[in-house]
Amino acid sequence: MANKHIFSGAEVDWDARDPEFIRRQLPLWWLLATLYFRAEVKGFERVPDGPVLFVGNHSGGALTPDTIVFMLAHNTYFSVERPLHALAHNMVTSLPGLGPFVKKLGVITAAQKNAHEALERGANVLVYPGGDVEVFRPWTKRHTIDFDGRKGFLRLAHEANVPIVPVVSDGGHDTFIVLTDGKKIARRMGMEKLGRVKTLPIALGAPGGLIIGDWLGHIPFPVKIRTEVLEPIDLRARYGDELDQDHAYDLVTSRMQAGLTELASKRTMGPWR
Repeated sequence: MANKHIFSGAEVDWDARDPEFIRRQLPLWWLLATLYFRAEVKGFERVPDGPVLFVGNHSGGALTPDTIVFMLAHNTYFSVERPLHALAHNMVTSLPGLGPFVKKLGVITAAQKNAHEALERGANVLVYPGGDVEVFRPWTKRHTIDFDGRKGFLRLAHEANVPIVPVVSDGGHDTFIVLTDGKKIARRMGMEKLGRVKTLPIALGAPGGLIIGDWLGHIPFPVKIRTEVLEPIDLRARYGDELDQDHAYDLVTSRMQAGLTELASKRTMGPWR
């Protein structure tokens, strides 16, 4: 019998993304991102024409400020007419109120078939292979890429014959302080079978100080977020029809680790600079 999860709803309403709604939201969200996170995004000139699979490192807990900054920058640089769909856990897309809002922005439930269809429709797709493992990694590992060995994104890009465009972001994990990812507790509670999550983080953040689970989000600290789009990787050109997933995984993660380390080195005076 297949595992039953608390949240469901992998089907996508492709008409839910609302370009006019996104266009109206851009000025306000950019004002907030500029004032609060001093957002800095570069490298979009490296993105080739046609659909691509953006692969990012994930930080900052449930609010994922790196995602907000990247989607804002993408919609500004390419305009809202070049669709971008970000994959998210179904607990995000299924929640009343939040689900319909993020779907208007182009967020879809994370599933291989959904990502395939988005790429077939000519849209760019943003995926975070590390999922909750990376977004809730301990603060001491904030400058470390951690995809938890997940390689589905490689198969997706190879089968769809689209380039992988790595995206690295630094600063999001300074918006709150994860003390422990709580993997052992989550495993004992059977949370992966119930809700497809491997973590039960314990963190320090606003407004309550101690945060357990971060299910309702938190108020992020106002730190600077830097994001860079790296050179694309064409798996078909490199590996042909037979994808070497282990080698490709090492290639993507090593390039991203180098990029993230370089971004982190620019913080000469702590997370606020």
